[in-house]
Amino acid sequence: MSGHMHFAIATGWLSLGIAGLLWVVACAVIADKMEREGITFWKGFLVCLLLTPLIGLLAVGIARSMRPNGPLVQTVTRG
Repeated sequence: MSGHMHFAIATGWLSLGIAGLLWVVACAVIADKMEREGITFWKGFLVCLLLTPLIGLLAVGIARSMRPNGPLVQTVTRG
């Protein structure tokens, strides 16, 4: 019975480790997208790591909406 308990504990720790690595990878991917939008990588990474990668995606969406995406309208015509 003791052997089964050690196996269950080891499985639990391995599962937590894998989940933690997936969390860090997701944070790094989102921080890379945030860096492309003008937010520094480490700031974005820490925000995602401490809060959630979904907050990082929200920040990317806000940064995109604040950025002017259309060409400037020509106000002076040559005549």
